[in-house]
This record gives sequence, structure tokens and C-alpha cells, in this order.
Amino acid sequence: MNEVLVKIKFLLPTLPKAEKIAADYILNSQDEFRSMTLSLLSQESKSSEASIIRLSKRLGYEGFSSLKLAYLEAMIDDSKAITSEISIKDSMSDIYKKVIQSNIETYENTLALISESFDQALNSLLKARSIHFFGVGDAFAAGQLAYMKFSRIGLNGSANSDVMLQLITASNLAEGDIAFAISYSGASITTVKAMKIAKESGATTICITKVNKSPLLKYTDINLFISTEDVTIGKDIVSRRVADLAILDALYLGYLVKSKEETSSFLRRTQKAIDQNKT
Repeated sequence: MNEVLVKIKFLLPTLPKAEKIAADYILNSQDEFRSMTLSLLSQESKSSEASIIRLSKRLGYEGFSSLKLAYLEAMIDDSKAITSEISIKDSMSDIYKKVIQSNIETYENTLALISESFDQALNSLLKARSIHFFGVGDAFAAGQLAYMKFSRIGLNGSANSDVMLQLITASNLAEGDIAFAISYSGASITTVKAMKIAKESGATTICITKVNKSPLLKYTDINLFISTEDVTIGKDIVSRRVADLAILDALYLGYLVKSKEETSSFLRRTQKAIDQNKT
């Protein structure tokens, strides 16, 4: 998806009314928008030029002209590869190609939402004495994989699938610990409750989520957002975990590189233990 549209859709729920009018028009009139001037967009969308300029800056552009340029440049890239939904007529080769393209678009769309929060998350991890992952369903699976990786380099923590254990773990956290939530909707009751308890206990709370207006964000200090393009039939959005895992891998590698001296001995020991188990 076009980077400009990704940012607009992400910010839409929290935009001021005047800017939201312009944003809605751009989303619903994309063909018209690409040839519009600022004054014409203002006229057609019934939004003031000042509101459109404020929207442009909120999206990370210097003004309307730079937003329009970014939109047009992204349109050229988008025309090269457009993902379509999987259908009953597709062969396994077709399905595989669509899955790969969907994943690529998810990576690119999530990249458009990268912010200083990612650096803040890594810095918090580097200072942490432990990291604990919270999530339900396949979100738990992503957290468990991350927990296994961080364990290999000596960072203590947990990833419990049991709901009660998650709440117990959250209640025992304190300053210096990190509670890391993974929730696509940001509305999972158990995950939200665990983050509330962890925050009240003094832990630093981090989340990966898609929605920038959800109950989870009330209790998280650092928010990492994803944007997904999915080809799944129904509501089982498989590509969301691709984005989650990419972020978790990036944090793991960042931690590994920036604390190489401290983690190298742990890596050697854990690899030795793994190798010995092979014989």
C-alpha cells in the first residue's frame, strides 16, 4: 500500500475533525487526489487549506507539496506489485506467490510507521534486568519465540501461555523489568489486564499492536505499530505475525550488536549446551 495512505489510515481514528475530513477525502478519492492542487483539494473536500497543511505535517511531511510528491512516487512502486486475495482457483504456486507478496507489503507498510519509539524500546531492553512477554493465541507464539532468543543471550524473562500465570508474573514485576505485550487489536482482555498490573507494579511496558487507539495503549509506555496487508479469506489475518516477528527480530539483533561484549559468552555457553544435546 502507498506509504501516505498507510499513515493516513493509521492516524485517522485520532485526527482532529477538520483534518479528518481531508484525510477521508484522500482515502476515498485516490484517483482524483493525484492530480489535485492544494486549493482544489480544499474545495472538493470542504476542508480549509490550513487544515490540509496541518494534516501533511502531522503525517511527517513538510507540507502539501511534499505529501503529494511522496504519494505519486509511492504510486509508481505500488503499480509494480499488487497483492490479490487467494481464491479457490489458485494453485499452490499462486498461493505461495501471493503470501510472499502480502508479507513484503506488510513489511513495507510497517516500515512506514517506524518512529523513535523503536529506539526507545531497544534502549529500555538494554537497561532491563528481565523481559516478560504477554499475549494470547498466536500472539503468545510470537512472544515465546522472542523469549527463547533473548534467553540465549542471558536476559532473564518469561512467556507463559496460561492466563493466570501471565497475571501472576505481571504482579511480581518491578522497576527494571519489562512487560512486552503483543496484541493485534490492542483489546485482548487478558493482555490489557496484564499490562495494567505490570505498569502499576513499576515495570516498563511495551507493546506491538496495529491500532493506535485501543485499551492497551492506556497502560503501555512504548508503542510499536504494525500495518498489515492480508490475503486471507475471513478474519484470520496471518500476516500480522510476520510484522510482529520482524520487529522482535530487529530488537533482538539490536540488543545483540549493542551489547556484544556482555552477550558473547552467553551465546557460546548456550550454543555449547545445544550442540551437546545433539550427540
